[in-house]
Amino acid sequence: MTYALGIAFLVMQLMSIVFFFIVLIKLFKNEGALKGILGFIFGIYAFIWGWIKHKELALTKVMIVWSVFTVASIALVPVIVASGTAELMNYAAKLSNDPDFKLAKQKLSAGPQKINSSNKLMKRKTAAKMDQKNPANQTISQNVDWSQKAMALWQDGKYKNPNKAIEYWGHAIRQKQNTAKVYNNRGLAYYDLKQYQTAIKDYDQAIKQDPGYVAAFNNRGNSYYELTDYQRALTDFNQSLQLEPNYAKAHFNRGLVYYQLNQSDLACDDFQKACNYGDCDGIKWANKNEVCQKTQLMGLR
Repeated sequence: MTYALGIAFLVMQLMSIVFFFIVLIKLFKNEGALKGILGFIFGIYAFIWGWIKHKELALTKVMIVWSVFTVASIALVPVIVASGTAELMNYAAKLSNDPDFKLAKQKLSAGPQKINSSNKLMKRKTAAKMDQKNPANQTISQNVDWSQKAMALWQDGKYKNPNKAIEYWGHAIRQKQNTAKVYNNRGLAYYDLKQYQTAIKDYDQAIKQDPGYVAAFNNRGNSYYELTDYQRALTDFNQSLQLEPNYAKAHFNRGLVYYQLNQSDLACDDFQKACNYGDCDGIKWANKNEVCQKTQLMGLR
């Protein structure tokens, strides 16, 4: 509606300019260049002069139409402002009901909730390698191995282009490759975009398809950790370790949760176990920052 009113206002302004020049030409002819220039600079002078001389110069109809367009365009201004304000408020109301907007607003207002020193440690994630397909067995509509294209974007524990990875995993899902691995790996792409709630939904699907999927529990725990839902994160890491007790990544991640819960002894114990299974970053950091009550160098020798 605001757009239509704006067009109407523009048309009225253009028509007013047309009639202004009609009167201005008469002004130049009858009053000379000086008054003509004055009328050009100050349009109100030409308007008043036109009404004074309308009978003498047969400008009555011109002045009536010019006056109508002028008054109508002036009257439209508050209507356009009111309409634009209403549309802006309506848009703001719709935006406030958007769940992604609400989540972003909550994060901004919540402020930092983590102990800063722990942020130096990067959480461990696991992307499942996809089985190679035999191109001869693919139909014409499925001649692209979307899983392999997506996995090519996975480098150094994250996707170099998460949006493209989501697109590729989406193609894989639409081609009925609805495996637990596909959902787990797409969840990691959403995680890299910090869309943790959406990532959790994909991990849920992965676990639904494979209740013993160790990596999916670990990865879902990371998303809960980012949402500062430490109890759910702890539950997922516990489940991951119940399925695979020597899973270094889950020990490391659970150690971060214990640290956030101010249970440093348990955190150090998990960091040490992670080191025993090959990941010593946690215990190195803990010893360097004197987090543990006693130095635990057993796994660092």
